[in-house]
Amino acid sequence: MEVDVLQKLSSLQEISKAQLSQIFSTNPNRKYLIIEPSLIKPLERVCGVQWLKASGVEKIFKLESVAPNHQDTPIFYMIPAMFKIFSQVVDQIRAHVDIDKPPTNKYHIIVIPRSLYIFEEELDQFALLGSAVTLHSFQWMPVHLDNGVLSLEMPLIYSTIFVHENYILMPVLAKTLWQLSFITGKPNVILTLGSHSNTILKQYDDICEEKGDSDKDSNFGALIIVDRSVDYPSALLTPGIYAGLLTEVYPVKAGICEYKKVDSTEQVHVDEKCNPIREKQFVNINLNSRQDPIYGDIKNRYFTEVTSVLSNLTKQLKSEKTTSRDMPLDEMKKYVQTQLQATKTRKAFITNHLMAAETIIHIIGCKYEKQKEVELDIMKNFNKSANISYLEEITVTENNMLLSMRLFCLLLITQQLSETEIRSFWKKFLHQFGYDYGFATTHLINLGFITESSQNSLNFSTKLNLKIPKLYSKNFYSNAKILRQIPSDPDKVNLKHPTCASYVYGGSYIPIITQIAGMILNSIPLDEIILKLENFAPVSLRNNKGYPLLSRSLLIFMVGGVTYAEIAACNLLEILTGSRIFILSDRIITGNDLASDILSLPK
Repeated sequence: MEVDVLQKLSSLQEISKAQLSQIFSTNPNRKYLIIEPSLIKPLERVCGVQWLKASGVEKIFKLESVAPNHQDTPIFYMIPAMFKIFSQVVDQIRAHVDIDKPPTNKYHIIVIPRSLYIFEEELDQFALLGSAVTLHSFQWMPVHLDNGVLSLEMPLIYSTIFVHENYILMPVLAKTLWQLSFITGKPNVILTLGSHSNTILKQYDDICEEKGDSDKDSNFGALIIVDRSVDYPSALLTPGIYAGLLTEVYPVKAGICEYKKVDSTEQVHVDEKCNPIREKQFVNINLNSRQDPIYGDIKNRYFTEVTSVLSNLTKQLKSEKTTSRDMPLDEMKKYVQTQLQATKTRKAFITNHLMAAETIIHIIGCKYEKQKEVELDIMKNFNKSANISYLEEITVTENNMLLSMRLFCLLLITQQLSETEIRSFWKKFLHQFGYDYGFATTHLINLGFITESSQNSLNFSTKLNLKIPKLYSKNFYSNAKILRQIPSDPDKVNLKHPTCASYVYGGSYIPIITQIAGMILNSIPLDEIILKLENFAPVSLRNNKGYPLLSRSLLIFMVGGVTYAEIAACNLLEILTGSRIFILSDRIITGNDLASDILSLPK
C-alpha cells in the first residue's frame, strides 16, 4: 500500500506541470518569464528550467524594479498574492503600454495561489484588464518534500487567515483536498479540530457537490485536519532534533536549506546595538531522505546524538581512503568505476551536515540549556516569576525580537500573564525594538493570546475597541493533562533511543496531532476522542463505516504551518504503532515564522 501511495504522490508534480502548461499555452509563442524571487525555490520543485524551456519560456528573469527589455516578446509574470508586488508589476506594464493601442495577448500575470478581486479592480482602473493584461490563478499541487511530507509552499496562510482574519485564501486549501481526493481517494473517517479546519471541510463539501466527488477507495484510513492555533506550544517551543534546529538557524525554502557566506570584506560582525553576529557556515542541504541518506539518518535524532553519528561517518570515510591506497591496480580500477563517485557524494553530504551542526552549536549552543530549562519549567507550570524575568532579560540582551515574541506568546497561553506582567514586558519590548510595533497588540488580541479583561485595562499605544475572540479554553494545563501531552518526569525520557514523542522537545511536550493520531490508530472509541478534544477547539467527526480503521495510514493536514518537531513525533509514532502517517501543510515553519507574522502588517 505504501509504495502505491508514494507512486501516486509522485504524480502530483506532473499534475502541476499540466496546469501550468495550460496557462502558458494561452500564448503559444516564445515568451519571457519574470518571477518574484520567493517563488523560485518552490517552482524548482514543481518544474525545472528544461521543462520551462520546452514549454516555450525563452528567458527567465527575477522580478526587479526595472523590467527587462522585452520588445515584442510576450511576458508572463509569476507573483505571490501580495498587493504591493502586484502594484510593482502593474507599474512596469503601464510604462510599456500605449492605452490607446494596447497589445493583445502580450502581458500575463500568474498569481500564486489565486488572483484577488482587488487585482482586477486595479487593472480595471487603468483600463488594462482583458485588453492588455490577462490574470491567471495557479496553485501547484502539494510538493512532496520528503518521505510522507507534503507542503503547499503557501507562506501567507497563517498571516492572512489567523492573524488578519482574511479568509480569501481558504478556498484554495479546500480545493487542494478535493484535488488530492481524486489521487488518493476520500477517507471514510474525517476529523477536524478548529474553526478554520471545520470551514475548510465545509468548503470541500461544497466543491464536491458542485464539481463531483471521488469514488476511489482511499489510501488513508483517516483524514485529520487541525488548526495551528489549537497547538501553539509545538511551534513556540525550541526543538531538540536536528531537522528542527537546522530550520531555527538557517533559512529553508521548499525543503532546501541553502546559505551562502557574505563576502568577508563586506561582512558585518556586530548588529545595530553592537551585539556580536555569530557567523554561519555555508551549507546546501536538500531536506529529502531519498536524495540525502545522511539527512535521512540524522533528521529525527536528538541533536546530542547527531554529532557522534557524523563523527563515526567521518572515521569511516578516512578508513576507506586509507584502504584504497593499499589496493592492487585492478581493484583500484574497479573501485574508481563503481564506488568512488558514491564516496565523493557521501563526503559532500557529511561535510554539509558537519558545517550545519557546527553552526547550530555556535549560534544556539551557548543559550540552549538555559532556554530548555525555562521551557521545561513553563510546561510543568513552575517558576513563573523566574520565567518572566528570563523573558525580560533576553529582550534587552539578545536583541532578537522574534525570540522574545515567541517566548512571550508561550507564557501567555500557558502561565497566563497578569495585566501588570503584560504591561511591564510590552513596555520593554517597544522600548527595545521600536514603538512602531504597537499594532502587534491588536494581532495578539485577535489571536486570543491577550484576553478581553487584560485588554480593557491596558493602555497600549493605540485605543482598541474590538470584539475580542478568546482561546477556546483558558486552562492549558488541564487540557494537556487530558491528552497526556506533558510527561510527569522529563528526565526519564530516553533521548537517544526514544519511546516517547516528547523527546523532540527534550521531554517537555507531545504535539497534539501525535496524540490524536495515536488515539485513532489505537481504536479509542470515537465518543471518547471527541470528549477529550472538545475543550481544545470546535471538533467535528465523520465516520462512514471506516472505524476502527480499515487502513493503518493517516493523512494529517495542519492548517497554518507544521514544524519538523511535529513531523518527527509522528514518525516515531509510526514506528511504535506499525502505521503510516503522511503530513500535509501550507508550509514548514518554526516559532520565528509565527512571531514574524504577528509582528507584520498585511502584505
